[in-house]
Amino acid sequence: MPRTIKPAMRGPRGERDHRGSDPLLIRRLRRANLDLLPILHELLQTRSVTATARTLGITQPAVSKALRQLRQLFEDDLLISLGRHAQLTQRGETLLPSLTNVLLELGLLLEPSQTFEPGSERLHIVIATADYVSVLLAPQMARLCGGEAPGCDFLFVDRPVRSVEDLDGIDFLIAPRPFGRTFGKRVEQMPLWRDEMVCIASGRDGRWGDTVSAEAFRAARQVVYQVGERTSLERAALVQPTSTLEVSPVCGVPNFLVIGAIVEEAECLALVPRKLAQELTRSRDLRILEIDYPERRLDIDAFWTPRAGAKRGHAWFRSVLARSTERFAA
Repeated sequence: MPRTIKPAMRGPRGERDHRGSDPLLIRRLRRANLDLLPILHELLQTRSVTATARTLGITQPAVSKALRQLRQLFEDDLLISLGRHAQLTQRGETLLPSLTNVLLELGLLLEPSQTFEPGSERLHIVIATADYVSVLLAPQMARLCGGEAPGCDFLFVDRPVRSVEDLDGIDFLIAPRPFGRTFGKRVEQMPLWRDEMVCIASGRDGRWGDTVSAEAFRAARQVVYQVGERTSLERAALVQPTSTLEVSPVCGVPNFLVIGAIVEEAECLALVPRKLAQELTRSRDLRILEIDYPERRLDIDAFWTPRAGAKRGHAWFRSVLARSTERFAA
């Protein structure tokens, strides 16, 4: 009597039941080289063979060969060169978000089941933030990591982060809460500390009392923190709520630490977070003035994508961040 082969079970919408196997998928996986998927993901993000080779630490010819294989596999060009620039095909655009999720799920699937052991494992963490944050956090973080995780190192970078794709390339972004929330609900966050903006003046500058009004600040010469030459007013306000007061700058600088030196020597005013101002007054002849302005609160949070959060050791390092800010609780 001939054997009857039962069809794979399907759910209410016709999807194949997970208890069944898909012969077509099995055949596709057999002819696909899954090692090419991380290369494809990087190519779709960077749109550059050179940048992909540099990021992944492989040669450009190897990336070019992988791209040829991927084009055959997907029966699509995926990436089209247009002079010095390149653009994704419609298929390439469609693949990117799905591929990000697939690689995240594969990472979770292949991750060792045992918990991360900071005392014996290696871990490299990249944090994009301003020098204000690194001045406050780095000493405590170095102390904790040095005592608990000799194989752990962390790198602070001042790198533009404008999209979720940029955020995927680092482990953490530490930034003011309104700015971090522009990345949407796909990004996870952890509150770190609350601060507020204050004004600093040279200790030799006797023109000011303990408080400076918004009008007096606008009329004075100012040194301003500027995250980019073409920063929009909206983005500047997300990074620093008092930025609308900075209308008469003498100069703009991309980091906070140099602001103290300029204010001390040139007798200008500047707006900086209070916790940084307190650090600056320890080494320079500066005074802290209260700024009479309602919008000066600053909530600093850590942000990361699910892809970064799935990295082995990421959860442990989040505890390091939390413990490094405990002294700020008030």
